[in-house]
Amino acid sequence: MSTLKGVLSWLDEHLLFLITGFLLAFIPLYPKLPLFEAIPGYIVRVRIEDFLVGVVLIIWLIQLIRGKAKFGPNPLAKPIITYLVIGVLSMLSAIFVIGTVPMEALHIGKMVLHFLRRVEYFSLFFVFFSAVKSLKQVKTYLIILVLTMLAITIYGYGQKYLYWPAYSTMNREFSKGWQLVLTQGARVMSTFGGHYDLAAFTMAILVFLWALFFSVKQRIWKLLVFIVLGGAFWLLILTVSRTSFLAYLAGVTMLFFFWMFRKGIRWSATRWTGVILLSVLIMLMFGDLSDRFFKLLKLDQRIGGIKSLLTQPVGAPPTGSNIAFLENNPANIGDVTSKSDFPPLPTKPFDITTDILDGLEATTSASGAAILKQVPRTYSQNAKIYDLSTGIRLDALWPRAIAGFMRNPLLGSGYSTLTKTQVTEFTEAESTDNDYLRALGETGALGFLAFGWIIVMILISIWKAFLRVKDPLIFSLLIGMAAVVCALLVNAVYIDIFEASKVAFSFWALTGITLGAIKILPQEEKGHLVLPEIPDLKDTVSDIKSLLQKIIASDKTYLLIILLVALIVRHYKIHTPLADWHSWRQADTSAVTRNFLRYGITPLVPRYDDLSSVASGMPNPEGYRMVEFPLYNLATVVVDKLFPGYNIEYSGRLTSIFASLGSLVFLYLITKRHANVKVGLGAAAFFAILPYNIFWSRVILPEPTLVFLSLGMIFFFDCWITKEKIWWWVLAVVFGTAALLVKVTVVFFAFPLVYLAWRKWGTALFTKLLLYVYAVLIVLPFALWRLHIAQFPAGIPAYVWLLNGNGIRFKGAWFWWLYAERIAKLILGGWGIGLLIPGLAAKLSDRYEKPNWFFHVWLLGMVAYLVVFATGNVQHDYYQIILVPILCIFLALGSVTLWENVKRQFHSLMAKALVALIIVFTLMFGWYQARDLFNINHPEIVAAGQEMQRVLGDKRGNTIAPYGGDTAFLYQTNQWGWPLMEGTIDEMIAKGAHYYISVNFDELTQELVSIAKAQKDPYHPFKLLKETEKFILIQLVPDNRLPRS
Repeated sequence: MSTLKGVLSWLDEHLLFLITGFLLAFIPLYPKLPLFEAIPGYIVRVRIEDFLVGVVLIIWLIQLIRGKAKFGPNPLAKPIITYLVIGVLSMLSAIFVIGTVPMEALHIGKMVLHFLRRVEYFSLFFVFFSAVKSLKQVKTYLIILVLTMLAITIYGYGQKYLYWPAYSTMNREFSKGWQLVLTQGARVMSTFGGHYDLAAFTMAILVFLWALFFSVKQRIWKLLVFIVLGGAFWLLILTVSRTSFLAYLAGVTMLFFFWMFRKGIRWSATRWTGVILLSVLIMLMFGDLSDRFFKLLKLDQRIGGIKSLLTQPVGAPPTGSNIAFLENNPANIGDVTSKSDFPPLPTKPFDITTDILDGLEATTSASGAAILKQVPRTYSQNAKIYDLSTGIRLDALWPRAIAGFMRNPLLGSGYSTLTKTQVTEFTEAESTDNDYLRALGETGALGFLAFGWIIVMILISIWKAFLRVKDPLIFSLLIGMAAVVCALLVNAVYIDIFEASKVAFSFWALTGITLGAIKILPQEEKGHLVLPEIPDLKDTVSDIKSLLQKIIASDKTYLLIILLVALIVRHYKIHTPLADWHSWRQADTSAVTRNFLRYGITPLVPRYDDLSSVASGMPNPEGYRMVEFPLYNLATVVVDKLFPGYNIEYSGRLTSIFASLGSLVFLYLITKRHANVKVGLGAAAFFAILPYNIFWSRVILPEPTLVFLSLGMIFFFDCWITKEKIWWWVLAVVFGTAALLVKVTVVFFAFPLVYLAWRKWGTALFTKLLLYVYAVLIVLPFALWRLHIAQFPAGIPAYVWLLNGNGIRFKGAWFWWLYAERIAKLILGGWGIGLLIPGLAAKLSDRYEKPNWFFHVWLLGMVAYLVVFATGNVQHDYYQIILVPILCIFLALGSVTLWENVKRQFHSLMAKALVALIIVFTLMFGWYQARDLFNINHPEIVAAGQEMQRVLGDKRGNTIAPYGGDTAFLYQTNQWGWPLMEGTIDEMIAKGAHYYISVNFDELTQELVSIAKAQKDPYHPFKLLKETEKFILIQLVPDNRLPRS
């Protein structure tokens, strides 16, 4: 009898511990099988754990009354009660003040149900808090938690690999208790009602497991924890939840933040790095979660674009009657393959697994009969940019939550009111997918702050005690709980995580266990709210300080800053349409790239949009563009694939920007080698911020690429001359060959190359075989290219006139235009001459104190370029782009000379102030000269071209876009055609013209409009497609004569 009494006494003493331990395992493990509906037609259903929680709550109340359990002191009692009171006030406001909940039992019942669910979640905290009476119990809870995670993992694997049943609450029908089987692409949910809930729970336990792993000492326990940890991590991967994975990374980061106060920065940082790298690598290498991150970052499109380039044939396919094409045709491939040889079918977009229809649409057939047509679902721009779930959040859920908050900023619009579109609507489920917005929308700022008070009090309670705790397992519990709170706050950005029943039950239970453990700690381990010390803080700060000093003192740091500034300023107006300065030349270059992307990459036969004889003087019906080898265009295609989602103009400009940044680096390296670091950084800085160079470094022209390749050629040639290593010679050959293929003007950079060779070998340079081989290898591809394009004379623009076509060479106008107007005024802003002249006079010497005329010889080559291409340089201001590097070098030389070497002759402070003033004025007046280059002077051609694309859609047709021979207007239409009239309208139609678009209401345009409106000329069946005050669009031929799209 005494034994039975002892058992009953022990059971009475430990009853709360036993039933809470059972709940801790049962709630996550038991599937979400419903018992009955809480409200008719509503997705929330009563389940067995609700009854169990109710029973446990009754037992807890009885134990409280009997004195077998204690309520306090409880740090969360006040904030939780405050939150619940605000919740009641919010409900009253929703019914009686703002009227977001109708005075109907169904609506009020639904709102009260959501309030009572929160009461139910909070109740577990108080029960578990009271149940904790010893640290041994806490450790038992931890063991139960680990075993529960193991069981959830095993069941999840069974769902994924063995077709074990799944029970979902993702929609109202499934929530009735349907037994489901996961398909291959479905996300694992284990015993939870959805993959998001499982992911959040698994993420939280993973953080606890990492805390345990680094706390336990025995290897066998470490191994067991790591096995469960590894299995749980793979389960997280199988849920394919990006948000929970990011929350896991945040939780792990916070975990090691707390570890830092016990083990130090070095210990924590090394292990944090290992855990993060291991987690990210596994995520990227295995599982479907990596696909979702790839989609978010558009890596799938970037990689897919590059792969398509690598597998795409070069050039046009052959034609002829004796040519047959081998295809992987599903219709007949079975005749020659086995079943295992079939290629995989293309997959759906990752966020849409089936073709979804939006219903039927009534329409009529060609005969006039009424028919029903299936209407495919359309998706918002946000859904297309990101994915469907993100699109729903951005387009619907989050704006509705914000609207709910605005109805009553203090108390919100009430529970379960955010998803409905009108007051009387009864929604079958509630979701905002952002717990912050949901709290603000339902309970207002007061409810949001009250719930935040609860979270803050949890963290404060842990902070007071975590460093003084001696038991390693209890320490791991405390820091694990703090890290889990932070991780769930990250998860709450994308999920209503504190309303997910299994997660909420488990969270508040674990909170009760954690604060209950703090409650029973010895008094000396409870501590106070202080800032703890980090063991190795002093040494770490010293190391960081030393590292920062090295970084600050490094020239590479300043170069990186200059590169960043250069990148930023070159993005000025980068998205403007291609109608800025010299848009005709840019349009021709961009058209080649656009045709590469549209019709296939044909580098040996590049084509643009202009079919006229303007450029070459002879008809060009095939649109050949035989100028430079299209290396820049090929690079733009690669950039376009790496940065999907933008137009070809952005890709072209970005390609030039990348080339400009590369030029900047080469310029720095060359100048540093022949002058010093300060001059090198100065040259790079001028190259980065000269207004003229900012514009011409982001244009769609091959010149920025030419500068990059030329500077690379000089740098690698210089390295080879100095070190005589063969790989430098090879790189010099590669860059030199590419530069000459891009522009023949690179030959003027031979001046500095020859000087470098002369300095090294003197007259012996004529005996160096590699120099001859170098010259041959560079010139040979260029010669072959010129021989090749000679077969297409219609595609070769006239170029002889560029030399001295108007006889301007050495005349006064030539000197004025190039040296006064272009170099002094446009490029240097006038005041830059004040730095250029002392730079030219600066004395340079090599390490043997011999004069170094390298930069001056380079400048001499550029002067020779101005002399040879006299007319071209006067005619086009972009021809001076290749002068910018050497001008920047002399600007830097002049600046450094005046800044450092004028102490004997001038007042030092005055000289430095003068240098600063000259630089500022150079940039100011240079910007004044260059700012108009960015402007679109004729926006009407852009508007007309966009409207034509909208009207025609996918239709193609040769277009007459008269604009004085300027192809900028034709380019906007996205069609091939003519930039001017080359004959009568009938002659143009005979040449293949299909459309006529004009922004000039001249006599011809008015005549064509009259014919189109009259519809009386059987020989000219013109159709007026669009007429506005700005432009006219006319179809010149009947529909049956239009080309097929």
